[in-house]
Amino acid sequence: MKNRGLHVYSILVAGATLGLIVSGAMVASQNGTPEGWHRVIGALVAVLVMGLGVWLAVTKTHEWLRRLGRAAVAVTIADAGLGLLAGPASAPALPIVAMAHAFLAPLLLALVAAIAVATSRSWQCDPICLQDQGWPPLRGVARNTLALVVIQVGLGAAFRYGSISVMVHILGALIVVVFILTLVVLVTLMPEHPTLRPAAVTLGVVTFAQVFMGLTVVSMGTAQANKGFAAAVAVAHVATGAVTLATTLIVVLEVWRCVRPVVQASAAIKD
Repeated sequence: MKNRGLHVYSILVAGATLGLIVSGAMVASQNGTPEGWHRVIGALVAVLVMGLGVWLAVTKTHEWLRRLGRAAVAVTIADAGLGLLAGPASAPALPIVAMAHAFLAPLLLALVAAIAVATSRSWQCDPICLQDQGWPPLRGVARNTLALVVIQVGLGAAFRYGSISVMVHILGALIVVVFILTLVVLVTLMPEHPTLRPAAVTLGVVTFAQVFMGLTVVSMGTAQANKGFAAAVAVAHVATGAVTLATTLIVVLEVWRCVRPVVQASAAIKD
């Protein structure tokens, strides 16, 4: 396969990035995880992402895919710089910088995951196109859902660093869940599709897990009993939030690739 090596490499980078997010959440939770390990993993991810960007730049592929690679490199550089400026996670010198550092890592995972999907076997063939069902337009719902998930990831980082209350984060989660469920239902109401429907169903499952872990964290509160378990769930909640963003972006890409807008479909009928 033409891009088999690039596809496998991008999956490796995505896995390493997820590991970086987990280690960062463990450090921020102050459960004894050495911060040095987080920095080592961060350096490894930075090297891997740079390699991915170079590989995409020298490979004959779509320009939008190269742009994703350049965006991943830019986010990596910005995130590394913010991590150095933030200082120790136990007592960050600039909490807002630490918050921005925590916010950029999920964006990096989403970009790398999108590259992995775009270099997969299914994307090497011509897409199987479906016609949008009309209202609400699926592309619009997908785009708005992605924007809201990005905002919610930012709210999650703000909450972890004490910039907003838990109720703001919960309210944002409720809005995001409504949009994600709408997107998943609209996709499942369409004819069976080999890539779009599995991606949407995966998004629904990941979202359910994310909401469950979030409710678990909130219900346990600051209780001292099972504090280790609560910290583990909180770390998993952060990681799953990043996976939710990545899965949402993948669904959006699938929608943009495989679903024809109503206007285009009507024009095709007239022709």
